Amino acid sequence: MDKPFNSNAASFNTGSQAPCSRIVIVLMIDGLSESMLDSVATPNFARLRTEGVWTHHLVPVFPSISEPNCVSASTGCWPENHGIVSAQFIDPRLGLFNHDVDADWLAGGELLHQVAERQGVRTAALGWFGRYSRSRGALATYVSPERKVPWQLSEYASEPKRTGEIIDYLEMPEDRRPRLILGYFAQPDEVVHRDGLHSQRAREAIIRADSEVGRLLEAINRLPYRDQVTLFIMSDHGHLPVTHLINVRRILSRHGIGGRDVTTGTTSFIYFDDKSQVDRAYQALATHQEFDVLHRDNQPEFAQLGQSDRVGDLILSAHPGYYMVDPDLAPWYLKPLATFGRDIYPSPFMGVGLVSAHGYPPETPGIHGILYGWGNGLPRGREIKGARMIDVHPTVTRFLGIEPGRLVDGVPLDL
Repeated sequence: MDKPFNSNAASFNTGSQAPCSRIVIVLMIDGLSESMLDSVATPNFARLRTEGVWTHHLVPVFPSISEPNCVSASTGCWPENHGIVSAQFIDPRLGLFNHDVDADWLAGGELLHQVAERQGVRTAALGWFGRYSRSRGALATYVSPERKVPWQLSEYASEPKRTGEIIDYLEMPEDRRPRLILGYFAQPDEVVHRDGLHSQRAREAIIRADSEVGRLLEAINRLPYRDQVTLFIMSDHGHLPVTHLINVRRILSRHGIGGRDVTTGTTSFIYFDDKSQVDRAYQALATHQEFDVLHRDNQPEFAQLGQSDRVGDLILSAHPGYYMVDPDLAPWYLKPLATFGRDIYPSPFMGVGLVSAHGYPPETPGIHGILYGWGNGLPRGREIKGARMIDVHPTVTRFLGIEPGRLVDGVPLDL
């Protein structure tokens, strides 16, 4: 975790810094992708393309799921440095990480609100990862009221409510107003998982997100200090249709593999107490055509998970069209299938399962997120070729006119 500071990321200090009065908003929309924006009329995103900068190729970190990507955007670090390597993993000391928002799980790096507050920039963190810490309490001046840790999706504010919160903070008197506002929309991710990319509920969720973006733009334009506001809108990943689920625990059992599986979406970490089993397990699992098997100690370049004990000795990565099921999360009547069932099932099966998923390697077509920028300091009508999730943090700190975190792998985007 003591990787040297990225010299390119630091180079922004050689230019002029942002005026201290600039207000920056970062809105994360879970699961929104180019194909979704193309599926319905989204006039407010179209307006952003005309009036700001944008790309539909925001490259996620691996696995392309929310937790590691939200944290990579906020810290500017690869998962190997911030330590949130999946939505579920095992830490030898802390135990099972399970979709947690507690900042105490960070193994390195600094979240955007921590960096800003440390340098005297008042911040609001609304549904944002790491807004709370079990040991330290709230880590921003203003935090959203959702239950601290752990979280359930249903506990998050609706998109209209979240937009209202952002507007309320924008309209505060100057002596109380935050200069950095971090917000999170939980949809359309959930409905796309359940109903599909082109379902009616997905279309409604996308239209609702677009409407809230328009509402936010109009609220900014009403401000007497609207020329001081910069807005970034992004998503953490895209989505792909899936037709089959992989019964990981049954596969391990059938091969006589004694490792413990911790599975989320399209990846499964396999942990072994007896390391002498790893190579034999690799050989057995590599015979399957539905997923790739990665060694923790010999990862492909895209993985960037590091070699800490949080990462499984083996990593299963599903191919597009497939995802992996954690039987611990299945209904009681399906749990026996982990012992006696088949390796592969159609999805949904017996009314349970997904029709769309994510988590695939970052260059998988359709899995990229979006990034839009609008307002102070940004040109109009400019499409950029792409960006990386780790570049969000140093870009935002540059626009705030503050130093990036003490450990950053990304570089500021040339906007």
